[in-house]
Amino acid sequence: MSIHFKSSRFAAVLAMAAALIPLRAVAGEIGKPINAKGFTFINFDAGLGSGIAGTGSNANGISNKGHVVVTLINADGSFTNFTGTPALTNPLTLGANAMAFGMNAINTIVGTQGGTAFFLTQNGTAQPLPAPAGATSAFGINDKGQIVGQYTNAKGQTPGVALVNMKTSATTINAPSGPNTVNAQGINNFGLIVGFYVGNDGQDHGFIANLSNTKNGVLAGTPVPDPVIPNVAGEPGATFVFSQLLGVNDAGIVVGYYGDSTTSQHGFLYNTNTGKYTFLDDPSVKFSGGVEVTQITGITDSGELAGFYSDANGVFHAFTACPPDAFCPNFPHDLP
Repeated sequence: MSIHFKSSRFAAVLAMAAALIPLRAVAGEIGKPINAKGFTFINFDAGLGSGIAGTGSNANGISNKGHVVVTLINADGSFTNFTGTPALTNPLTLGANAMAFGMNAINTIVGTQGGTAFFLTQNGTAQPLPAPAGATSAFGINDKGQIVGQYTNAKGQTPGVALVNMKTSATTINAPSGPNTVNAQGINNFGLIVGFYVGNDGQDHGFIANLSNTKNGVLAGTPVPDPVIPNVAGEPGATFVFSQLLGVNDAGIVVGYYGDSTTSQHGFLYNTNTGKYTFLDDPSVKFSGGVEVTQITGITDSGELAGFYSDANGVFHAFTACPPDAFCPNFPHDLP
């Protein structure tokens, strides 16, 4: 089994879905808490999964209230989106081609639907972003309502974008190098933006930027050093290929994942204050056809994580993870 990586992190998931073998159906469920490196993981499935390899639940983001947004990949390639906690998820009224990527503390959700970036307020309907023209995806939103994502410009490039509010013009986020393909994935309440871009080597690499450095509506991303990856059992000789930064909290702690030469993917935390990486996979992750996947997609100010992993059948499952000695909103109610 091989995964072809593209600039969108979801493209890798969909490529895996096409490559795997259909298996028996399984019902959605919440698992027992499991500890790994001090984090308490709760694995869960939103709704009724098909059990077909390459399908399943992807937790794409988490709010400071501890609520997640989850995209369920269905057997026919369509999507069903949910929000809530592992113990209680509720379906969102979105189309079958929509993906919800981010959520803030007042329950505003952002994502993409039919190739157009959208925002969805609580009890509202999905609305396209007011700017810029050509906005294709909204990946992250902070508690101030500031949104980051990607758009297509007049040159056919796909730089990142930041929208300070719904009444201002958008800020373009350019790549540090390469063809100016930028995915701005997360923004904290201090305006720190994280994401990834396609470099001159054709691979994805992480970047950071800060809204305060905007000049004439343009912001340049600063490259983040690639991680020096650890040895992983079952992947002898694996080497680094790419990395993606997907979320950031107000302490400047970033989450994401890297891909290696076996096409496996592994989660990490990156401290923007120290430059240190900490590697963390879901303890339930298993190899399927020689490949295992953990992506950490979101982090709250309390340090609670969200993401997803693959099992031995190649099915994806969502998770939240609470760090030691931390307050995770609603976490006691998530326990089965």
